[in-house]
Amino acid sequence: MIVSWIKGIALHRSRQLFLSAAGIAIATALIGVIGVFATSSSQTMTRRAVASVPVDWQIALGNAADPATLKQILSKSATVTAVETVGYADVAGFEARTDATTQTTGAGQVLGIGADYVKAFSGQIRLLAGAVDGALIAQQTAANLHISIGDTVAILRDGKTPASVTIAGVIDLPNANAMFQTIGPQKGPAPTAPPDNILLLPMDTWTSLFSAAMPGGGARLQIHASLDHSKLPAAPEAAYLDIAGRARNFEVRAAGVAQVGDNLSARLGAVRQDALFAQILLLFLGLPGVVLAMLLTIAIVRADAARRRREQALLSLRGASLVQIARLVVVDGGLVAIAGGVSGTLLAALLSTLVLSVDLQSAAVVQWLAITLGVGVVLALTSILMPTLIDLREHTVVSRRAALALVSKPLWQRAYVDLLLLALAGIVFWRVANTGYQVVLAPEGVAATSVDYTAFLAPLCLWIGAGLLVLRIGGSALAAGRNVLTRLLRPISRHLADPVAASLSRQSGRIAGGIALATLAFSFATAVAVFDTTYNAQLLVDAQLTNGADVTVTGTSASPAGDRLQDIRQVPGVVAAEPMQHRFGYVGNDLQDLYGIDPGTIGHATTIADAYFGNRDARATLDRLAKTPDGLLVSQETVSDFQLTVGDLINLRLQNAADNQYRTVTFHFIGVVAEFPTAPHDSFLVANASYVAAQTGNSHSEVVLVRSRGDPGAVALAIGKVLGTESPLKVTELSQAARLIGSTLTAVDLRKLTAIELSFAVLLVAGATGLVLSLGFAERSRAAAILSALGATSSDIRKFAQAEAAIILIAGAVCGFILGESVAFLLVKVLTGVFDPPPDELFQPWIYLVIVAAGAALTTIIAVWRSSIRLINARL
Repeated sequence: MIVSWIKGIALHRSRQLFLSAAGIAIATALIGVIGVFATSSSQTMTRRAVASVPVDWQIALGNAADPATLKQILSKSATVTAVETVGYADVAGFEARTDATTQTTGAGQVLGIGADYVKAFSGQIRLLAGAVDGALIAQQTAANLHISIGDTVAILRDGKTPASVTIAGVIDLPNANAMFQTIGPQKGPAPTAPPDNILLLPMDTWTSLFSAAMPGGGARLQIHASLDHSKLPAAPEAAYLDIAGRARNFEVRAAGVAQVGDNLSARLGAVRQDALFAQILLLFLGLPGVVLAMLLTIAIVRADAARRRREQALLSLRGASLVQIARLVVVDGGLVAIAGGVSGTLLAALLSTLVLSVDLQSAAVVQWLAITLGVGVVLALTSILMPTLIDLREHTVVSRRAALALVSKPLWQRAYVDLLLLALAGIVFWRVANTGYQVVLAPEGVAATSVDYTAFLAPLCLWIGAGLLVLRIGGSALAAGRNVLTRLLRPISRHLADPVAASLSRQSGRIAGGIALATLAFSFATAVAVFDTTYNAQLLVDAQLTNGADVTVTGTSASPAGDRLQDIRQVPGVVAAEPMQHRFGYVGNDLQDLYGIDPGTIGHATTIADAYFGNRDARATLDRLAKTPDGLLVSQETVSDFQLTVGDLINLRLQNAADNQYRTVTFHFIGVVAEFPTAPHDSFLVANASYVAAQTGNSHSEVVLVRSRGDPGAVALAIGKVLGTESPLKVTELSQAARLIGSTLTAVDLRKLTAIELSFAVLLVAGATGLVLSLGFAERSRAAAILSALGATSSDIRKFAQAEAAIILIAGAVCGFILGESVAFLLVKVLTGVFDPPPDELFQPWIYLVIVAAGAALTTIIAVWRSSIRLINARL
């Protein structure tokens, strides 16, 4: 019997089976692609995170610790690729005599490093001038002392005679925050601001100067180690647990004489939160598509309900029991479930390989595809078997013969679930908006992430609640608004407008379901397109903020990049190049970055967004700065720390070029700046370059910002060639900044996944409009028969089908676009903390939205044409 049944449905219901399997395949493929992408992205985030840590472990040694013994213990806890002993010593300051003047700095630190340290930990020290063999001085310290290569610096040691060294090189310390962290009993790095004045000595020289001061006297030792990353687990969470466990194992073996500053697990600790959040984000973006595919499948199954009930009634009349009928239903659904699940999984694997370039041999990817197949089959059985089994249970033999269904208001309408969901969305969004919730926290030093996943309830509840509300309002309006419907349909149906309206009104539930489904489909396509477009556009803004511009040329006070401005402007591909000062000034005793700009031209070379400023108006802020020569924009942290108010006079101490001493310069506080190109996240200042130059006697600009035409990488290479290989200037471009922020949420490149999701969205919109109209022929044919009895012609029958299509398409499109924009807006607001800075507005993918609308219109026209032919043939 089962074999005969399978042959029968394969022969006579192949179209229905194919459509149901296609809906399951789309849902399964979406689940698979999103999961594979999330798995691959988390692995990429892990690789980028561990690659961005210059020193994995900084091990602070106790007074009685022996470095050689601890290095042997270290090799038993982890596989080490590089290990060096580093000395740290606090000093009262540094002193230098140049041009018959003496310059003295405040307190600082002297480090002792081995001969191989620079090579072993290449990310720690960047040579700006000179050589790495000998005494190395930090760039800012060299500027404070007004010294260069070959000059002599006296180290002012507490309680001892000054020691003099000859400077061999000037350096920059890109990782200074972590390099000078305090490693305490909390067994992790405690981020602190690095010292203002830094000198590095060969380890032998450092030992001769400071070993006598140990213990005490501010001298101490650390072991810096890099670990083997090749054996780390691929997932950030697993990698974090592995490294943290190894660090604890070493501390146990060290018996309390050493503590680990675990930079690697601190970085992975932030990334594991980012990875989890990214998975939630990807799931949220794809989940509506999965739900839509399932709803379409259910609609296909429901559309065949009349035929299914007739078949069940016939089987029952021929003596089949309920159990036997249920078995046939399970066989029917099982075939579709297996076909759809397998097809969807294969499609997901194909798209992952061809579009996402994911290695399918990865164990995590294979595991996820296996899960995808299981989930797809379960979803298929649920969406296909549940409606049919419910029908089988609720209808007696007599009712099956009559093919009548009991009609009652759904529970969700009686309980007002739609309104409750909308209210919940409003409450959650209000809480998020008013509490200033930030998804990502980035305090000075080590980044951290704080995720409140309930914030996603706002867009999710809005999407579901609005869909149900459209279903409620649509059904009620069609059922009760016959007169209004007649007037709306008169341009299409003319003299038959009233009977057509009456027919559609009687079918209000089916048509309202079509409108709701079309609304959800249009909203999914719109929300995904708008959010992804905004997300990808913000990637560029984020990278540009970090790098400064498309291309940034960075120099020093000794070798300012602005001196090569004309050469840079002549490079092919350079659209605009603008100089920017990068100095340092004391606010009280706090040394902060000071950026001198030309407010009128800075926007030519880089993006100056509204979100950079406290008043969220970039043009007004820059205009005010241009009109106030001594104006000063101050970061929010500095405003809070020093309790400043707009209009206050602020006395900064800036270094004067005449004698290299810090002198007081007065500024007027005119506004708050939250972000600025190349600026740190916490404390910095922005002023007029002309005023800074006049007050300090130094008109040079240390930085040049460049806007490029075409590929920034190619322009950066061209600028590097013009500057020459011996130039101390550093040229960076956007892709380097993207790697720098490579483990943050916005480093997840959604463009390939977006292309897949948007392609599926077009299919879902087409299915929700054209496919739904193609189904439900039984109900439509009865209405056409009534119209024929009233004298309707073939042309009138076509207009009847057109009227129904117009209602579903227009209402669904309008409601869907509005809902999609609202969901995208809420999602961007929820993720404000992810973007740095947040977007000023949503970016609209107009071309894609037009394609979606055109595709829906085309499938609707085809569906109307086919439906009209069938109705006319049935009438004849």
